[in-house]
Parts: sequence; structure tokens; C-alpha cells
Amino acid sequence: MESFPANPVRHLAMRFAEIVDEVGKRLHVGCVMAAGQDWVEVSLPEHTRLGSGLQVRFLPSLLSHNVQAGWRAKDRVGFTYVSGGPPEDQFAGLPGLQDPRPASLRLPR
Repeated sequence: MESFPANPVRHLAMRFAEIVDEVGKRLHVGCVMAAGQDWVEVSLPEHTRLGSGLQVRFLPSLLSHNVQAGWRAKDRVGFTYVSGGPPEDQFAGLPGLQDPRPASLRLPR
């Protein structure tokens, strides 16, 4: 029989990101799935349409980051930062979120 950690919630780390359009309208609030120095991946249903002029805000912060939608999967979208992202320590201490690869290695070829 498989054993589970005594307190699995203790190892859970969740950060949420708000996706906003060019006029400031909230399109979606999703869970940050992974993040790198120049990109972030956020959960998003595949049928959700995204235009241009997008911003991502990591809740509860009100600071927004201009992004472009890059790659998509069934349950997530990858965004690249247009003019710089959050501080490097934004996701420090959150196991499993940080990915050292640049966005160029995440984009479909």
C-alpha cells in the first residue's frame, strides 16, 4: 500500500494570477503552474480567447506586468513578459514553481 505524507497540505504552494485585457477588464484568475525568469504559465481553459495588450497581476499585488500569450496546452497558457516581470524572488520558497529554462525553450517550434 502506498504511503502519503502525514500533512500533504504543508507541501502545497499555490499562487494566483489575474489575466487582464488592454482596457483593464479581468479575463480570468488562474493558478500559477510554473514560472521562469522571462515567462509564467497560468491555468486557463483551452476555449478562452486571448487578444493583445494583456497583463498579468500576481494576487494580492496590484502591480501588473505586460505579457504576450505564447504557448498553450489544454489547461494552461504560457506568457512571456514584454517589458520585464516580477522580482526574481517572487516565487522563492514555493517548491515546484520555478523553472530555470528561458521562454525560448518553452515556445513551440
